[in-house]
Parts: sequence; structure tokens; C-alpha cells
Amino acid sequence: MRARVVLPILVLAAAAAHARLAPVVSPHEETAARTPGWYATVDTTLGAFTIRLLPEQAPQSVAHFVGFAQGTIEYTDPFTGNKVKAPLYDGLAIHRVTPAQRFEAGDPTGTGRGAPPWWVPREPGPVDFNRPYRVGTTGAGGRRLSGSLFFVSAVSEPYLSAGHNAFGEVVEGREIVDKICGVPVDENKVPKEPVKINKVTVFKVGEVPPIPAPVRYRPQQPIPEIREEELP
Repeated sequence: MRARVVLPILVLAAAAAHARLAPVVSPHEETAARTPGWYATVDTTLGAFTIRLLPEQAPQSVAHFVGFAQGTIEYTDPFTGNKVKAPLYDGLAIHRVTPAQRFEAGDPTGTGRGAPPWWVPREPGPVDFNRPYRVGTTGAGGRRLSGSLFFVSAVSEPYLSAGHNAFGEVVEGREIVDKICGVPVDENKVPKEPVKINKVTVFKVGEVPPIPAPVRYRPQQPIPEIREEELP
């Protein structure tokens, strides 16, 4: 009878000791489900999702996204006209949602036409938009790709691969992407209730090469008769 009582006590004691020894791990340091690489967690008013960035495929697209996220790229504040060097995405509203497909962000004016005049070259690669939950660069008019505007897809959209850089894939929080893509929108695809980005946090897992510095890209002059491109 005594042995039956002692055994459960020993099991509980061992479990308690294991719990005390288990390290407390920050969400940004948890590597169990993450391969070595660069990541960005996007915290929004509807929840957070994490992107695995692809600098090996789209180095300048990633460099510009990270530069604007961390505030290392200087741009002109569209409201004050002052030069600023601060995180661009923190506090911005998601300005366009194509229901059940994708959403777009990165414009301080919330119009899709007021992003900083930084562009990136075409950077095609094996990761494209044939699968859902990709992150890509948004067209900025005249066949140019914006260095700050980006979109996140919730579905497969292979027709985007020919004209947009895929620079990341959502690896955690895909249900948050679906939730954002499901919000009610007006006739201009603007969310009826604002959905905002609280903060973008860039971090790495393991020993990986540094993200390259953003290089100012000068695309060809936009063709006058082509209006600003928008995703369908």
C-alpha cells in the first residue's frame, strides 16, 4: 500500500523539477518550428503573423522591407514634408483588402498612392505566387515595384508571379491573414473598420548571412499613358 502512494509522489516531484528547469523562451527565440533564416512578425489589431523572409531570392525587396520596418531608410513625411528616419509600418492602416484574396499595406496616406518613392528591381525566383500565404512587392505605377508597399496573399494567385517579387511566406498566424482578408470593405476595397499594423519586428533564427543594405534603384521613367497599376 505504501509503495502505491510513493510512486505517484515521485512522478509528480519529477514533473515539478522538470517544470522548474524548463527555460522560458521568448516567442522570437523559439526555434522548434522555424528553420534558420530571417523572419518578421507583423502585429496587427486583429492579431499577429510571422513571415519567413527570402533574402536569398529577393535581396533588395527584403532589404527595403526591413529598412522601412526598422526605420533605417529616410523618407519624406507626406503630411509635414519633413525628412524622417523612423519605422514606417508601425501604426499604418492596411489600406486595401481584396476579399478572401489579399491585403495591402505600406502607404502612410492610406491611399496606395502616397508611398515613399523608393523602388526595387524585378527579383524572380522559385518561390512565387502559385501557393497561398506569399508576401510580395506592390506595383507603384508605370511598371515599377514599390520598395515600401507590400501585399500578403491568402490564396494561390499564379498570375501575379510575372510582375511582382515574392520576398516572403507566412509561416505562422495564417488564420490572422484569413481574418484580415475577411473584413468588410467599401466599394474601394478599404476596410470599413480600420485594421492597423501595431509593429513589425524583424529577427533571425540561427547563424545566417546579414540582410544586404538597400540600394537606391532608379527604374525607367514610367510610361505616361499607363495609370498607376493596382492588383486585380
